[in-house]
Amino acid sequence: MLVELKLSEIAAIVEGRLIGSDCYVKGVSTDSREDLSSKLFLALVGERFNGNEFASKALEIGAAAVLVSEPIPLEPRIEVTDTAAAYRAIARHVRRHFSRPVIAITGSNGKTSVKDWLAHTLSLCADTLKTQSNLNNQIGVPKTLLGLAVQHQYAVIEAGTSFPGEIEILGNTIEADVVVLTNASGSHLLGFGSIEGIAVEKGKLIETARPNATIILNADDPSYEYWKGLLDGRSMLNFSFADASATLFAKKLEETVAGSTTTLTYQGRDIQLKLDRPGKHHVANAMAVALAMLALGFEIDRIINSLKHPEQVPGRMELLTAKSEAAIINDCYNASPKSVEAAIDVLSLYKEQSTWLALGALGELGDEEVTIHQSLGNYAAKAGIDHLITIGPVAQHAADGFSLNKTSKQVVYSCQTKDDALNILSTLDSRHVILVKGSRSAKMEDIVNALKI
Repeated sequence: MLVELKLSEIAAIVEGRLIGSDCYVKGVSTDSREDLSSKLFLALVGERFNGNEFASKALEIGAAAVLVSEPIPLEPRIEVTDTAAAYRAIARHVRRHFSRPVIAITGSNGKTSVKDWLAHTLSLCADTLKTQSNLNNQIGVPKTLLGLAVQHQYAVIEAGTSFPGEIEILGNTIEADVVVLTNASGSHLLGFGSIEGIAVEKGKLIETARPNATIILNADDPSYEYWKGLLDGRSMLNFSFADASATLFAKKLEETVAGSTTTLTYQGRDIQLKLDRPGKHHVANAMAVALAMLALGFEIDRIINSLKHPEQVPGRMELLTAKSEAAIINDCYNASPKSVEAAIDVLSLYKEQSTWLALGALGELGDEEVTIHQSLGNYAAKAGIDHLITIGPVAQHAADGFSLNKTSKQVVYSCQTKDDALNILSTLDSRHVILVKGSRSAKMEDIVNALKI
């Protein structure tokens, strides 16, 4: 932990009550299975667990003290009403002792890819802390910030949301110096009601950033003007495929299955960006990463030269080979309407092979569920995808949309189970490429695992 704290100091930070002797702690942990030697064990409480029940065990295995929300007869302890809020307060206190840049990233699509890509690029020249995996919620963000150490020169923090108000909570913990907001699209519609509601939620990361923060925005997003209105004196850099006045303007995008070449315009100069993975979304992510690095003081030529290899997030457009030698594009990490369209665009680049889209249901779409799935089927048909396989009753709406727009050479299969789909997909060989896509709840990785070597 970046700062050495006494229990009495922590009690003041969290507005709690210290009972028992005072001492310094080396860190904070919420997991009684970890090495707790000289650490404070913080008892989180959730719907299916109660960390207060493990406080006694934590002290037995070496914890210096416990932070609890129940009157447990153990000492030393700090008593609070809300241990999750206390966790965030300690993390915010530690973050405020970190004098180097903290970059926060959010958006409906691309935030994890941008986070990993930016953190990797920064780590080539400096010690960089980043959010691990998808620990981007009220527990993951404090955990990451509490990992700050004296050697770190940058921190790259991902902020996700599952309910209205969560980004504001996270933003108030992070207090970002640089904010990257990739986009707002139709994921989580069930919780937020509309894309406008999602845009408001994502915009809270701007409003909670430091007053002198730099904000990176996607000028092509429909919510761009709204987000600009939240700047309140903060500086802004933006990227675009359509607006030549943007800080970074992308033009002349050329793609093959091996990658892309794009001409970027920056301050009147044309610079060539070469990526070894295809997809317009990778170019957008590259521009977001580049602008974040510009905000941190890096030179544009050095930045562009470092961005050839987009970071490979497991389950995100991951190229694999099936036992039958068919190519597999594993994009099962998660799915939103825009990410499905982006994946279809990449699949359509495979001109020498027969293209297959295996699609599971997208979740959290609320009243838009039928319309969105139908439109995705329509999109796949118009993109020239040769075969669509849908799995389950919800995804079948995509099959309906595909059927209404397909040519006589395009084929659609409506499968009820994954086994039904695998009976078709397992027969495909090297002449075929299969994109597997769906929300986490659809568990489409079952298809990938059954097919791959």
